[in-house]
Amino acid sequence: MTRKKIERNLLAAAVSVFLAAVPPAPAAPAGNGPAFSAGATSFVPAYFAPEMNLGRYYMYADGGFNADWYVGYNNCWIVKLPPIPTGGYARAFIGAKLGRAKIMSWPSPWDTDPIPGKIYMAVNQTPDFSSDHTYFLVDAADLPREPLPNDSLDGVNSSRWFWAEVPLSRVSADKDNYLALWSSSQYFTSSSSSPIIAAAISSDKDQDVWLNRSVMGNAPSGGDALETPIKGIKPAMAVKLVPSNPYKVFIKGFSAELTPDEINVFFTAIGEDIHAAWLEVSYDKFDWQRVTRYFFRSPYFWTFKRDAISKDMFYLRAAAVDSLENVGYSSPITIPAVPAAAAQPGGQDQGQAQSQGQAQSQGQAQEGGQRDNSGAGYDNGD
Repeated sequence: MTRKKIERNLLAAAVSVFLAAVPPAPAAPAGNGPAFSAGATSFVPAYFAPEMNLGRYYMYADGGFNADWYVGYNNCWIVKLPPIPTGGYARAFIGAKLGRAKIMSWPSPWDTDPIPGKIYMAVNQTPDFSSDHTYFLVDAADLPREPLPNDSLDGVNSSRWFWAEVPLSRVSADKDNYLALWSSSQYFTSSSSSPIIAAAISSDKDQDVWLNRSVMGNAPSGGDALETPIKGIKPAMAVKLVPSNPYKVFIKGFSAELTPDEINVFFTAIGEDIHAAWLEVSYDKFDWQRVTRYFFRSPYFWTFKRDAISKDMFYLRAAAVDSLENVGYSSPITIPAVPAAAAQPGGQDQGQAQSQGQAQSQGQAQEGGQRDNSGAGYDNGD
């Protein structure tokens, strides 16, 4: 027997042993086609919406014709979802895909402040939405802006999903689940001043979408809640269920550079499927408040006017959330107080010299952060 033939026989024997050790693939259920599995444990959210393919919700909220599909004070959207299996999940959220928030002077550019308004959602097993079933969803100031026809505008983006956490017990596995979406703002009475909800074309013949135009800043209740049936088009409203999972979100490279006029911030968020990021401030390291809109795309940069938040000393930190609603935070950075304006005779005043310094990282020595001796900035050592 030649040497090459011996090598081929040995290779064939090794392959046979390997294949014999591989367990057979699970058989597909009869009549259901092939079955595919990513593993016994899948740490992924589950979504339940009138249109199962959430990627089809591209109509109206991303530009072009809006069909008057606004979220309003006098406009409440209602959808009915079938019973939702909640077993194996730890948290529940209700949400909507929204965009095209207007500025005060829209479509002119002279006042770029967003038209104010809060948007709410409710969930119940009947179309009766009391305050006990109502949850704050998002402020219009945090929504992507409607672009201007002849000018540039900060904050313009495609529509996004926004979520509000609800008790898992609010979602029924035995009964239908009704969702409602509306605004309490009296500014939102037409598509020219209101945010727009995304929509999807659907061939589903079931009656599961309604529009109520009789509301006045509150969700409808009683037998008249399901006012106008809508067919053929589904609004982007959904339930998201999240399992317990081991994933974490990390903030790295968080730094703030101070000049006499501005605070320039940069950071990176690391995790699985980062959904949004933002900045928070505190005066005592216990009570934190978000002070920016949501950042939906990296890289994450932001610039504050030096006294925009406070002339006193405060703490600044970055945060981010993933699609499983895990939130991660940076260590805080200390932003010093704005110095007094009075100048010392014969030279630069002491306060001005301090203002050209940098934000001292909290716990810098313990966390290994390093000061940039060039005076360019401070980071928190992450």
